[in-house]
Amino acid sequence: MPEKNMNNFLRAIQELRSVPIPDYEERVEDICRDLDDEAMEEGSWPAEFFGQVLTLLRDSRFLSVRTSWHVLRFIKNNWKLVSTVEAAELKNVLVDGYDRFGDWMGPFLASEILGEFYPNGDTLSILKKMSKAARVPARELIPHGIETLARTTQDELLRGLAVQALELLLKDDSEAIRKEAAISLRKVGQKPESGGMAL
Repeated sequence: MPEKNMNNFLRAIQELRSVPIPDYEERVEDICRDLDDEAMEEGSWPAEFFGQVLTLLRDSRFLSVRTSWHVLRFIKNNWKLVSTVEAAELKNVLVDGYDRFGDWMGPFLASEILGEFYPNGDTLSILKKMSKAARVPARELIPHGIETLARTTQDELLRGLAVQALELLLKDDSEAIRKEAAISLRKVGQKPESGGMAL
């Protein structure tokens, strides 16, 4: 990769770390859009770049910014560039920061990435734990992650376990979670059983 293009990636990360600067929320969105274009054009990024993205996603100050979720969308759009080692690290970062985003799109995308790119029993177990432990409103997005896993996996047994997990959420204390679980069950082709809840 030419040095100029490498510097573009690293300069973008440096600017994303500049919390706060004037119009920072808008700049995050613009920077991530530029990074998307750069990654598409180059088909790669510098070796040290993704590690710095992970460092950014560990920063509570950054996560609390309303537009921080655009970094997750950038990662999702460029998943083919994420190495196996980077993906393993990202999974832990997503779980740790799940309910610390400043906008609901953060946990929405985090749960979707977990379900789509890590469709295995470990991820399902993590999502089930998060459905009890995560803070509201992020907790309400967990059914979306379980639904995504159920729709992605080729393992019928795992799919069945994911459906069971959604059915259990129909009995959650939170009306919002019960509603989301019912919506997710319909999307995976399972009709929610009547549990006395208003949908």
